Amino acid sequence: MATMSTFIIIIFLSLMMGKSGGAIRPVVTFTPNWGNVLQGDDVTLTCNVTSTVPEEPRTYHWYKDERTINGQILQILQINPSAERDSGDYQCRINTGDISDPVTLNVTDRYVLLQRPPSAIYEGDPLTLRCHHNKDFSGFQTRFYKNNEEIKSQFPDSEFSIQKVDLNIAGHYKCSKQISSRNSSEYREFSHDVSVSVKELFSPPEIKVTPSRVIEGDNITMTCDTRLDLLRGGTELHFAFYRNGRTVRGYNVSDTYRVRSSQLEDSGKYTCEVKTTSDTVRKMSDGFLIQMYDYTVQNIIRLVISGFVLAASLCFIYFHNKW
Repeated sequence: MATMSTFIIIIFLSLMMGKSGGAIRPVVTFTPNWGNVLQGDDVTLTCNVTSTVPEEPRTYHWYKDERTINGQILQILQINPSAERDSGDYQCRINTGDISDPVTLNVTDRYVLLQRPPSAIYEGDPLTLRCHHNKDFSGFQTRFYKNNEEIKSQFPDSEFSIQKVDLNIAGHYKCSKQISSRNSSEYREFSHDVSVSVKELFSPPEIKVTPSRVIEGDNITMTCDTRLDLLRGGTELHFAFYRNGRTVRGYNVSDTYRVRSSQLEDSGKYTCEVKTTSDTVRKMSDGFLIQMYDYTVQNIIRLVISGFVLAASLCFIYFHNKW
């Protein structure tokens, strides 16, 4: 029976691999890694894939705006030189496998262009913006602007880099250069505005506690709740917990912290912190106050309050009947 089950599983996997070409969905990348280029620039697109069967023969299929690009069967698609008509969405497929997600190429006929990577930008990612000029001209004295305010001027090269971006980096960027050629005078040319948005890698954490009302001796479970962006689902997160600002559990892959047989000294303001393994992004939760209740003291307080209420009621009845 076990042998038959194993045989069926092997046949199923073989059929699935044959159907998909033994490969996961391919990804199209640019070289150089810019999604917007100037007319006349050379662009190379590569169809990248990780295959479970490396030795299988591969045929590559390329598409532009969902139409087949005839005559293109190699892994690399070269556009030399580029023209405005080459702008569009590009995809690739290997054999009969899945087609890639589209990547957009924009070809512009301008003197100066601010280039940015084509892929989405997330918190903690490095970011490089490039002020690119037409190769038929000389360009110098690069300046960068965010929301029309200059952020870098007279920089010796044409790139503006940030090692770790955060949400505050988002905005509208542009650049300018002094442009000159043999037959023209020198003048400053501006690029178009480029919108740079930064996606949240994971949401700000929220500390959740069970039970919501804690009595001395209870087992407490705290969860550091956050949501990781689906497109970065492979990112490993680490969690830490604090009481009154002091560490009660250091960074760990578990998002849960437990206190067994809690005592009065476990009362306090608890927070949790989430970070990436590379420590490029950290986020702290708001505080959650845990006030421990002594069961014995609590019962005494209840008895005193009940006695007071009873005495007040008897007094009211006595005086009411007397009048």
